Amino acid sequence: MYAAVVGTGPDTAVFVHQAGPRGLCGFWPYADWLARTNGVRSVLFSQCGAGASQCPAGKAADQWLKVTTAAVAWARAHGAGQVALVGASAGGVVALEVAASLSPPVAAVVDLSGERRWMGLDSLAAARRLQVPALFAVAPGDSYVSVATMRRLYQAAPVRAKRLMVLAEGAGHGWELLGGAAGSEWSPLAVTVAGWIQGRHR
Repeated sequence: MYAAVVGTGPDTAVFVHQAGPRGLCGFWPYADWLARTNGVRSVLFSQCGAGASQCPAGKAADQWLKVTTAAVAWARAHGAGQVALVGASAGGVVALEVAASLSPPVAAVVDLSGERRWMGLDSLAAARRLQVPALFAVAPGDSYVSVATMRRLYQAAPVRAKRLMVLAEGAGHGWELLGGAAGSEWSPLAVTVAGWIQGRHR
């Protein structure tokens, strides 16, 4: 498994990337920005078959869940005061499932346009089991997940500290919602996610 740590400090984000070959690199610019501007430490890793990570043959969803759980455990064993899970697209589905299952729980979970279902995982079922603050984000026109679906996940989460952010049409999918591409400005969502990682759940 290939992984990296960006930044220092007790407030730690474990990033679960979206499906595709880029692996942890997709979240790297945001992790760098978080470290420089907010003092957040980020744990980035490439899931099985993504980036340079390779695993024995197995069911993809099970592998993603196990590796994500291990990343949270590693962060806790290496000085994290609190850990937030941030997932994009397929990683959003995985982040919800892990957040709904871990004990002790993570401090918060962020789902950036995670699909309703992925590789047998069910976002709605996971959302219904959540007991931690949850932030959901989506943009209209997303070909993978609709605003209505993300609203349903938000409504299903039985927690008081939760928020749904619907961005502008065409804002993108997954980590694209954060902005910052090719030197562009980080989006208001990027600032909000930083707050949630640091315990400001509003």
